[in-house]
Amino acid sequence: MPTEVIIFDKTYKFECAPNEEHNLHVAAKMLENKYRETRSAMPRLETDRIGAMVAFNLVLEHAKLEHQFRVFSDEIAKEKHQMRQLIEQLTESLEAALATK
Repeated sequence: MPTEVIIFDKTYKFECAPNEEHNLHVAAKMLENKYRETRSAMPRLETDRIGAMVAFNLVLEHAKLEHQFRVFSDEIAKEKHQMRQLIEQLTESLEAALATK
């Protein structure tokens, strides 16, 4: 289903599933806001350079979030491993206590 969004004062048509239309509009609005922020901070910068700076900053933010996600995932994996070990120890202790009765 074609969906129109406005980015950098230009209209673009994208094909997307109906359940993704909202996300497409949100992403376009976020991109437009980043563009406007950069434009107001550097009004003399050419449009293509603003686009490149916005793209770079968004990719940089994405890389940081990806790194944070990896660190968080690693922490969760370690905690799961520790929990499994604790459950095994408790199970062994319980079995030993039941066996002595």
